[in-house]
Amino acid sequence: MREFFRIAAPFYDADYRAAGYHADIPLYVGLAVESGGPVLELGCGTGRVLLPTARAGVRIHGVDLSPDMLAELRNSLAAEPPAVQARVSLSEGDIRFTEVGERFGLITAPFRVAQALLERDDQRAWLRNVRRHLAPGGALVFDVFQPNYSFLIGPGGPHLDVDRVDPATGIRTRRTSKTVPHPEFQRLDVEFTWVIEDATGAKLSETSASVVLRWFTRAELENLLELEGFCITGYWGSFQRERFGEGSTDQIIRATA
Repeated sequence: MREFFRIAAPFYDADYRAAGYHADIPLYVGLAVESGGPVLELGCGTGRVLLPTARAGVRIHGVDLSPDMLAELRNSLAAEPPAVQARVSLSEGDIRFTEVGERFGLITAPFRVAQALLERDDQRAWLRNVRRHLAPGGALVFDVFQPNYSFLIGPGGPHLDVDRVDPATGIRTRRTSKTVPHPEFQRLDVEFTWVIEDATGAKLSETSASVVLRWFTRAELENLLELEGFCITGYWGSFQRERFGEGSTDQIIRATA
């Protein structure tokens, strides 16, 4: 994962802004405000969710495995007002084991972070670490995608995910993705490729990076959470807190311990 995010970090924020992926931010910020904080975000990355949370007046601690993603976050944080900077603290570490030395009213793992935990032992270690950091009455909230089984029967792509142009330089960045499913192991190999061209269309660079994601069923997540002593208090099928059901594309879970 460190190698994937080393390559992806410079593209990350601009890619997801261009792709318009932001529906999850109001949910996590709203939950943070409702909780009153402090918040622990596991897998905070470049701060796509963490920074809006801090801007909303909530103290938040972010943990991430990737020094490159955290470097991007620190660069962005340096441009924030002092009051926002004061609400943020960061740790580089593994979400399964990192000790922060504090308990939190809300612990989050946004944007599919749990899907990087490939083995059962990894998933259980993560949940045990969550329990160690939860304040009495606190909650864990995380999301994973609801599997679209039509995309899991064979290789897919390349698909054009992002096509953006820097208005200041005319530099064009295109990101494509290819997927290879392994249904026996509930895993999906994803290879991203970034092609950068100058304003004339001449190729400047081409870079690829691969990541493996674990997909989950609802029954599996319910079993896993119960096994680790959690009680599910919310199960949503969208970031608008709609009840999970037929046609849901996401699984967003709120659980207490």
